[in-house]
Amino acid sequence: MAELSLLQAFVQITPVLPELLTQRVGIVVADREKWIAANSIDEIASQVVVGETIKPGSAVAVAMREERRVVVNVKKEVYGVPYVAVSIPLRENGIVIGAVAIHQSLEQHDLLHNTASTLAESVDGLTKALQMISDKASVLAASGSSLKTLADKAYTEVGQTDKVITFIKSVASQTNMLGLNAAIEAARVGEQGRGFSVVAEEVRKLAVNSAESAEQITETLMKIRDSIGKINEEINQVSAVNVEQAALIQEISAQSQSLRNISQNVEHMAGSVGDAE
Repeated sequence: MAELSLLQAFVQITPVLPELLTQRVGIVVADREKWIAANSIDEIASQVVVGETIKPGSAVAVAMREERRVVVNVKKEVYGVPYVAVSIPLRENGIVIGAVAIHQSLEQHDLLHNTASTLAESVDGLTKALQMISDKASVLAASGSSLKTLADKAYTEVGQTDKVITFIKSVASQTNMLGLNAAIEAARVGEQGRGFSVVAEEVRKLAVNSAESAEQITETLMKIRDSIGKINEEINQVSAVNVEQAALIQEISAQSQSLRNISQNVEHMAGSVGDAE
């Protein structure tokens, strides 16, 4: 069996080589003048036709003329698919006898790049949203602290009114006793004490009304005290929620930073895939 030349060897593997690779890859082979084998990716198959003359400006022509590796990145707008073409000259006995080129689709690269960009934008949006939530949570925490201070102060001041109510009750009791004694004394003196008896009765009524008012005020103050106590409980719950929210925000922020790092790694990977040189 005659020994195959390097050029013939590449012609032989052209039909099967793309099947060995996981990416969308095509291979074309040329001698010094024309294309002699082609197994391109579908979108650019019409650009390389076996038997046609090689264009002087093509990558394989440059690779043979300048005897070097040539890498060309082609935008999607050109043939509908982005791809990278790598061409190398083939030599035998130090003489260039042809060239081979590999075309690799960069669709996955573009998808990876776009995904990384979208992920980075999402992370930026998440970071800004978290910062806004954190700022509002700080304001809410400060308001809760102020409300608690005011509630505690109001609770203390309501407690201080107990002394006033006690004093009013004491005065009412003494006034009632004074009115009672005055009525007894007016009854004792008879006709001469009739006018004084009327005054004594009014004093007793005033004492009774004062005592009733003091009881009503006491009941109202007790309700206010209960309400303030409930407000304090709600404020304490809000404060606890704020603490949990702050911890959650910190955790989410840490996760968003991890996502940012991942998006940067993906972006780097996408750049590495597209950089064949």
